[in-house]
Amino acid sequence: MAEEAREQETRFSDQMWDWRNTVTDRFLGLFPRRTAEHLVNAQKEGLLAIRSLLDRGIEVLEGDLRRVSERPSRQ
Repeated sequence: MAEEAREQETRFSDQMWDWRNTVTDRFLGLFPRRTAEHLVNAQKEGLLAIRSLLDRGIEVLEGDLRRVSERPSRQ
């Protein structure tokens, strides 16, 4: 049963990626190649900016956790 659910999920995921790629290819096909490259690179840079914010947030939380674990116990 779990294997069947996993296969359905994989098929659905594959269909979604195919749909996404088709839509993206058609949209980017409306622009000259260099423009399309700039649009894709701009999206990538936006995601990298978000990633850097998330990485920094994780670092802050790790510092919080370190301070909590170094704190004397309240027992």
